[in-house]
Amino acid sequence: MEETKTEEVEAKIPGEEEENRRILIVDDNAAIHEDFTKILPSQPEELDSFDDLEQGLFGDMTEKGFSSQSPDPAYYELTHAYQGEEAFKLVEKAEAEGRPFALVFMDVRMPPGWDGIETIKRIWERWEHIEMVICTAYSDYSWEKILQKVGTTDQLMFLRKPFDVISVKQMALALTKKWNLGQKARRYVEDLERAVADRTKELNQKVQELQKAMDEIQVLQGIIPMCMYCNKIRDDENFWQRVDHYIQGHTIANISHSVCPQCYDSAMSSMLKEIKDEDEE
Repeated sequence: MEETKTEEVEAKIPGEEEENRRILIVDDNAAIHEDFTKILPSQPEELDSFDDLEQGLFGDMTEKGFSSQSPDPAYYELTHAYQGEEAFKLVEKAEAEGRPFALVFMDVRMPPGWDGIETIKRIWERWEHIEMVICTAYSDYSWEKILQKVGTTDQLMFLRKPFDVISVKQMALALTKKWNLGQKARRYVEDLERAVADRTKELNQKVQELQKAMDEIQVLQGIIPMCMYCNKIRDDENFWQRVDHYIQGHTIANISHSVCPQCYDSAMSSMLKEIKDEDEE
């Protein structure tokens, strides 16, 4: 099983992602679930039969000047829930598995548990990007009351029962597309934020390195305690060091030992005198 999954991943084009067409249908009426199953194809081979259904409902569209090609060549992965609590658990499970729902068609009246508005509110408290469509034949909530409970958002639409085929198909296609575009935008922003964070971390490290170098350079500024006889320097731990050792230990400088002309002449004179004295002996 693991080898098969690896082959599938490698076969994908880099950057290409599977489009999310997973839809959750929430309604306490089994007939409503059957209607959605008939309206929204769940397999590619079902598309022809749905074209026949549309022709039976709306007549021959070609005779009316419209193309006979199906306007919605999409198919969907439908999941069904009959109560609000059940719907919440299914959303939670889908998110945990990394296969979230892009869209939920939500009924309002689902006694005895949570109603649709309460369910939407609880879902959005944890997963705010799911598109929602409220389906109801009653005026249990006004639009204002709905917004007061779930908040102002562009991810909520309203579909009255009995609904027609075209409205459901249009919403399913448009809102799943919207979810997928939103997901791509969110991932793009996350990639940018990650790149900015990495670049900021790198710059901070460079600043720290520069500050450390500046601190090492500036350590020689101010008064340095030096012996007036041997020219040794006293460090912070009260030890006396040679000047070259002190500089190498407190700066980024390296010491190259050489002899100045005056010392060279002095040293050479002494050496020549010693050689001369040895020869005379």
